[in-house]
Amino acid sequence: MKHVYCTVSILLLAACGGGGGGAAKGPDSSSGGGGEKHESIGDAVAAQGGLASLGGAGNREEGSTGVEVAFGGSLHVENVDPKSPVKLDGVLKEWPARTRASEKLSGKTDGLELGVSTQMDDAKLYVGAEITDPRLARSSRHGESDDHVSMTLAFPAGRGGLKAYEIGFFPGKPGESSGAVKWLAGPSKGQELAGAKLVESDIKGGVAFEASLPWSTFPEARTMRVGLRAAVRYHDGDGSAVRGVIGTGQGSVERPGDLPALPTGAEQAVADGLLAQKNLLGTAPKIDVFADVAGDERKERISVFGRFFTICGPGYRGGRQFFWREVSGELASFETRELTGRGKDDMIVRRRVTNGAVMHEMIEVWAIATGDEPTTIFTQEIAVVDGPGKRRVTNAVRVSAKEIEVSVEPAVGWDATSFREPTAGTVEEGILLPWGTVKSRTFKLEKGKFAKSGEVAQAATAAAGTGAGTGTGTTASTTRDLPAPTVAKSTDMSKLVMEAYLRDQGVAAGTKPRFDIEVHVDGDNRPERVALVGRDIVVLGPGFKGGNGYARMSLTQFADDKDVSELTARDVTGDGAAELVVRGVRHVTTPSGDHVAVEALFIYQVKSGAISRVFSVETGREQSGKRIQGLVQFVPAKGGKGFDVDVRPGVARGWTEKTYPWPQDKPGGSIEPLLLPWGGVPSLRYSWNGTQFATP
Repeated sequence: MKHVYCTVSILLLAACGGGGGGAAKGPDSSSGGGGEKHESIGDAVAAQGGLASLGGAGNREEGSTGVEVAFGGSLHVENVDPKSPVKLDGVLKEWPARTRASEKLSGKTDGLELGVSTQMDDAKLYVGAEITDPRLARSSRHGESDDHVSMTLAFPAGRGGLKAYEIGFFPGKPGESSGAVKWLAGPSKGQELAGAKLVESDIKGGVAFEASLPWSTFPEARTMRVGLRAAVRYHDGDGSAVRGVIGTGQGSVERPGDLPALPTGAEQAVADGLLAQKNLLGTAPKIDVFADVAGDERKERISVFGRFFTICGPGYRGGRQFFWREVSGELASFETRELTGRGKDDMIVRRRVTNGAVMHEMIEVWAIATGDEPTTIFTQEIAVVDGPGKRRVTNAVRVSAKEIEVSVEPAVGWDATSFREPTAGTVEEGILLPWGTVKSRTFKLEKGKFAKSGEVAQAATAAAGTGAGTGTGTTASTTRDLPAPTVAKSTDMSKLVMEAYLRDQGVAAGTKPRFDIEVHVDGDNRPERVALVGRDIVVLGPGFKGGNGYARMSLTQFADDKDVSELTARDVTGDGAAELVVRGVRHVTTPSGDHVAVEALFIYQVKSGAISRVFSVETGREQSGKRIQGLVQFVPAKGGKGFDVDVRPGVARGWTEKTYPWPQDKPGGSIEPLLLPWGGVPSLRYSWNGTQFATP
């Protein structure tokens, strides 16, 4: 009499990074594995000196590890309906459709058939199988040369690391012998698996069984139940040898990398709802990270397929739904680490966009602080690289819990006179230039976002780097940047005039300005005091209006004084006096009642004792977590005096050309337009014409 038993080989990989379980992957870990190579700006820079490390231990994925696996698979794990729990009675009538073992793997397999199905709930993994074999034999010996089914199951557990468990299911013969679930490999080989159950029933031409395994059997499964792989096989034995094997796929304990995917319900939702629609089904993700970013302690699977970024997991959106977003540009690397003190991992992303032949790389921090969708809590441009990297400007970045520091690195191939590339649209997001006034900038976590907390200044006259295009690393003679006006923190200049302004406007005595600087803007060469009180720009000084008057401009475009994010000064017209540069956000309500945040830059000139606006441009737009960020930069004017304003399309997050609800605005309005990545306008350059900034 022949005997049938079922073996399950379970292979587990420790989790990739933050949140426990697996070996932490440092930022210098090398990329491994096969597949198409996708070089980022960081890769090009690293080949010629390198971007500084992000710092700290984390769960960083940069390129293929060699163990990424596609979401689709012929066999998948169904979620058990809580209203219809699995009843182990040996009858598979209520089970999902079985997957047929169609591959002939070895020996004689005529007349053999195997259908298998798997299910899961929070506590157990369930395996159901139907075996057709005209010469079945069963006994209580449960030997490896009896008829049996084997299953090799793999969990992600470290960057490229694999660990295997092998389990056997031995169906008994009703009325004569009971079935058993035993270890077939490892230190417990031959022993029964604690807590496992198996119930069999005879069917026409063979036998069927249902079995359950506690997830607690495997320590790794406490937090890792996505990224599974599996192959199921039926071994036709006669009690002394195995004569033939059929299965659902290749792979084994010894070769776990050959195993096909075993998607869970959440992953199957990604495969059906996104990948199949985008013709990506069967494609392994470029980036595949496992981390606890939301929900319970079980890890989510965070994957990147080209421009598509996905999150899914057993504890995320009920284990049946997923999140996806089309990302503008290319995700070059992805790291997870706890930064915000929530007890969950946050996501550190390096993303690149290409503008002509030049690549711009941004570092962003995404977090799921509330709800279940990631939001961006930090953005900073960290590299601008021309072509093969012979010309580049990079910033070093140090990321630690609740603090991020960005600092200048020497430029190669560019200096202050030759660098013409646009940078990100806000001061906080734009790359720090070696010839700029800021050497380093620190951001600290404040109200759930990283906000600028301090900076270290540097002289703005030296353009450290190499001669344009040399790439030799030698120091070339540098050219002075166009001189910026001296700006200092205000003292008590013209105290009586300021008190008069406060009385005139009904402002409480002693009110402190939000911004308060001293800089020459009008009149004689002595500096004026420029202050922002509420929404009012106030200019006064000993050489301004005879030292006993002030000028006032109310920024009525802003609903609240806190909407003004910055007031700085720079001589952009080239007349020797500084203009005032204001950045802020306007809150707009659409006719349908939607709220839109519109970020803009305004330039004001003080002339003959009056303040007037000479330029304004929209730099960003955000609605419900979706965002368009433009690229706006001051570039030296062709005449050698002052600056032009260079405006270019930036990047989109959450919006595409099809989903963005507004058209590309035309230049020439009261506020110059935000250029869209798909708007068909490659760039606009505004030059000072004596009265305003305008396009040629």
